[in-house]
Amino acid sequence: MIKLLVTDLDGTFIMPQPVNGNYVSDANKEALHRFIEQGGRFATASGRHHNFSYVLMEELGFKFDSIGINACTIVKDDCLIEHNHPARHIVRIVAEELIKPEYDDELEVIGTDLSHHYFLGRKDSWLKQKLMKNPNHSISDMTLLEHINDRTKPDITSLHVNVKDPEKLHEWIGRLREMFDRYYDIYASGSVNIEFMRPGINKGHGVRRLAEMYGIDEHEVAVCGDNQNDISMFFAAKYSYCMSTATPQVKKYATKIIDSVAEALEDIMQKNELERASREL
Repeated sequence: MIKLLVTDLDGTFIMPQPVNGNYVSDANKEALHRFIEQGGRFATASGRHHNFSYVLMEELGFKFDSIGINACTIVKDDCLIEHNHPARHIVRIVAEELIKPEYDDELEVIGTDLSHHYFLGRKDSWLKQKLMKNPNHSISDMTLLEHINDRTKPDITSLHVNVKDPEKLHEWIGRLREMFDRYYDIYASGSVNIEFMRPGINKGHGVRRLAEMYGIDEHEVAVCGDNQNDISMFFAAKYSYCMSTATPQVKKYATKIIDSVAEALEDIMQKNELERASREL
């Protein structure tokens, strides 16, 4: 039986833009409620801050656990049970390199702690104004370097790099890996987004940790995703569903290609029904 579904959010479970204040399509919502009614568990795994889950909880009408910031945070039963942040001096190494003027017109570097986003070095930013319009983002007036150099401030949970030109995304991933792969796992999480993650900390780690705490085996877990940062989840579950909009490099790691999470849920519930029938026989 498939007892747990863990899904990515952007590009997978939620719509690109909310409709009438709702982030989840009617089809996804209806299928998910049937899965829950049948005894299934649900969790999200996202590059977003775990606090965004509370927005979805209100919309869906039930509580669920979440893997936030690509497993930098894991929240179970409303408790932060893991905070997987890199060492402060490692964040500083990256920040002091990428603040150089040669990167100004190419990259935007953002550090995130449990409460705020911090932009690297410069007070001005071509991305800052866009994020400030989103009520789910709390932007600090401090720069990332100011925050790092103030030892009274909390540790930076994760680093994100936004590439100004989407066509250069994979070029920049290669360059950044050459510079920093001894400190970080570096991969894409969107068309212009690059994640810097503490080695071994990824969505797959989060899925395994939640399954372990639930007492659920790998063959009882299904996951849905669409990007490079979801591949680790595909290796943490027997059933992996990849969105048809994903690149071939991501699709090849999944067990099934889907057009929606609702489609994955229908497949999951059909598998469960067949297993129930087999047991009865």
